[in-house]
Amino acid sequence: MIGKKSKFKFGRLLYNDRFVMLFSVILAFGIWINVSLTSQETRSLTVTDIPITMPELGNDLRFFGIEGQTGEVRISGNSLVVASLTSSDMYITASDTSAITEPGTYTVNLVPKKGSIKNDYNFDSTVRPSSIEVYVDRYAEKEISITDKIDVSSVGESNYAATTTLAKQTVTVKGAESIINSIAEADAEYKFTDPITETQTVEAGIVLRDTNGEVIPLDNITLDSTTVSATVPILTIKTVSIVPNIVNAPDSFVYDSNCVKVEPSSIRIAVPKDVTDNVSFISTADIDISKISPTNNKVNVELDIPSGIRNLNQITSADVTFDSSQLTTKKIRLKNFSILNEGENRKTTVSTKSIDISVVGLKSQLSSLTAENVTAVVDMSTKVSFSGYGSVPLKININSKFPFCWAYGSYEVDVNVEDTSKNPSTSP
Repeated sequence: MIGKKSKFKFGRLLYNDRFVMLFSVILAFGIWINVSLTSQETRSLTVTDIPITMPELGNDLRFFGIEGQTGEVRISGNSLVVASLTSSDMYITASDTSAITEPGTYTVNLVPKKGSIKNDYNFDSTVRPSSIEVYVDRYAEKEISITDKIDVSSVGESNYAATTTLAKQTVTVKGAESIINSIAEADAEYKFTDPITETQTVEAGIVLRDTNGEVIPLDNITLDSTTVSATVPILTIKTVSIVPNIVNAPDSFVYDSNCVKVEPSSIRIAVPKDVTDNVSFISTADIDISKISPTNNKVNVELDIPSGIRNLNQITSADVTFDSSQLTTKKIRLKNFSILNEGENRKTTVSTKSIDISVVGLKSQLSSLTAENVTAVVDMSTKVSFSGYGSVPLKININSKFPFCWAYGSYEVDVNVEDTSKNPSTSP
């Protein structure tokens, strides 16, 4: 059976809520378009905050310092069009830039321009401001070293401000070429108002200055950073003794401060607070005791100032004098030699039968010193692979009953070293 085809009835749609809503919107929009196109009603309005933009220039020139500048102008036109306009639909620009051919400061007249498809309106007034002063130059970039100009004159009485550490060493400046070329230095500046007694980290302002020391304003230039983190280490001031560093002495040697004079005897230093209790003296560079005798009793040596400690007296050396009136020299003949560090498969024989040495020391100690109180040590640690005949340095050790005595000069003995691993094995 063939069914009947249903007929579409427009009237039914009038009872559909969704259709009625959509139809109403379309109808209202059409009426608004018709009224807009046919209405003769006009309206006036002052538009504010209109951005000022400048055209491009030749010779690599450009405008500087106009960013963010705005103006205003009065407009009139179709009331509906005017009501929909905002400052983004127009812009303000220079009326003529043909006279701008080189860097410098210029006064340019301003005019309004339409900047969107909404153009059914007129400008009824001149722009306010009608003109502005602009700076014209070529663009440049430059990296400048930052100079530490932190004012640390206000420091606690027993403290010392060490060299400031800057978090960055350079600043990049961008903008007008002639201004950048006039920059002589970039200074990190900060002034402490109260006495500082602890290490401080602050944000120092970066100030640009010309060759005359005058501040350069940041007009028409920008910095990648206008501040820099600066750390001012605060050290503790103390006075400590200068102590000779004696080397090449016998194992039994004991330093006698009554017999040795150091000039200057002390030094004023500044020490980091976390190590101040560990620094009780400053050592000299090495003093080879084997070169000291009653006739060669004075040396000038550099001071060994550890890293991180500031020498406030600027003393770099000291005179160390051994009191010759308390010293004497004694000749000792040694016949017995001890061999150390002979090594595996090595047999060492000292060829030297005896050796005469000079011993220097306090008169009160040296008077009773004999060969029995002295040990001559042949250390083979530097010749572990050696075999055959050769000479080896001799180390002189003195009994601890003679703590301020030492061998004057250096000595060697001849040895014969046999490689026992090469000897033929014998059968039992």
